[in-house]
Amino acid sequence: MKTSIIILTFNRKKDLEENIKKLLQLNPLPDEIIVIDNNSTDNIAGLFQEEITSPLVRYVKLDKNMGVSGGRNYGVEISRGNILIFIDDDAILEPEDAIKRIVNKFKIDPHIGILTFKIINYYTKTIQKNEFPHINKSLNPDRDFETSYFIGAGHVIKKEIFNQCGLYPEDYFYGLEELDLSFRAIDRGHKIVYFPEVVVWHKKSSTGRMSDKKKWTYLYRNRLAISFKYLKYRHLVVISIIWFLKILKESSSVFIPFKGLFSFFSYKKKLKREPISNTSLKKIKSLKGRIWF
Repeated sequence: MKTSIIILTFNRKKDLEENIKKLLQLNPLPDEIIVIDNNSTDNIAGLFQEEITSPLVRYVKLDKNMGVSGGRNYGVEISRGNILIFIDDDAILEPEDAIKRIVNKFKIDPHIGILTFKIINYYTKTIQKNEFPHINKSLNPDRDFETSYFIGAGHVIKKEIFNQCGLYPEDYFYGLEELDLSFRAIDRGHKIVYFPEVVVWHKKSSTGRMSDKKKWTYLYRNRLAISFKYLKYRHLVVISIIWFLKILKESSSVFIPFKGLFSFFSYKKKLKREPISNTSLKKIKSLKGRIWF
């Protein structure tokens, strides 16, 4: 199995440098490290002319910011590996033998299509609730379990998943692109497994992030899009209400949830309904997955 590490970056030069230097200490090393620069303005390219000159590292600067999905998709398309490891630019991957552990996990269970790592806040040394891939936050974070979705900050996807299910939804730009792909992967019979043997220390840098106003608008629109595409209409109706109230509370603004709702109605014209099977829906429910939340 060939492994490619794909890092999407935007204006986080210092974090990225620390990330890659740590990756170059892995043993064994990946077959390649791909850095996709979403049109940063902080001279990230200079890193690869002075500090980081390893032939394993491939740096590509995009002409425009293509968002999370677009940037990741570009990395997928140029990758040479059949095991694709995604890490946020403001993160550190451990342990040293992470590549060996990942490859072995896929060999042990060929039905696994996606692994999602144990993600720990770099500063507080704790697992944040929104980066633990299960509704039951009291589960043992040091044990494997099958789940229904994965976390973007650190995960692995077999390339065949993209070949069978398609790429990340580029129209989303930001937010819930992982959940969209999770539904498609499960519907094709692939397992998603939480894999705490590999740890991502996530700094959650404030640099390069969009405003909360934009974030909540995208999240609401994209959650409705996922429900429209893959779930039943009754799910869409209930989710629209639940998430309207959620966004209202989180944003402390009536304007933002309405903007997200209107954005969805405009975006809906581009969407195609491809409901997942009842079998897949039952499986997601049995895993206490993200039907409503």
